[in-house]
Amino acid sequence: MNRVAAIASAVATLAFADASRAESLDMTTPSGIERTLRSFSGANLDIRQVADHGRSKNIGAPNSFAAHSVHDIQVIRAAIAVNKPLMHQLNARGVLLGNIVNADQAADGGITVYYR
Repeated sequence: MNRVAAIASAVATLAFADASRAESLDMTTPSGIERTLRSFSGANLDIRQVADHGRSKNIGAPNSFAAHSVHDIQVIRAAIAVNKPLMHQLNARGVLLGNIVNADQAADGGITVYYR
């Protein structure tokens, strides 16, 4: 009986690990980060100015970013727009909503907002 319980426990652990990994992968997609941006408190905010390098997706270059579709950028901007404290922080640092081109969430819950 102990062997059956051990196997069941191992299966449950693996299932939980897969769910955690899937959730962490989802937090970096525009739709996944949208949920975070709507409720982000702004405690760990990083703002970076970027260049798109001709939309070449050369993300290894300094100050570059992986280009998103227009829809993805609109989703990110809309999520930021409804979060008034976050908008206030961005505006105070000279970032206009229309210049935002991406946002990423770090594993520690921090957000990086990229703008042109």
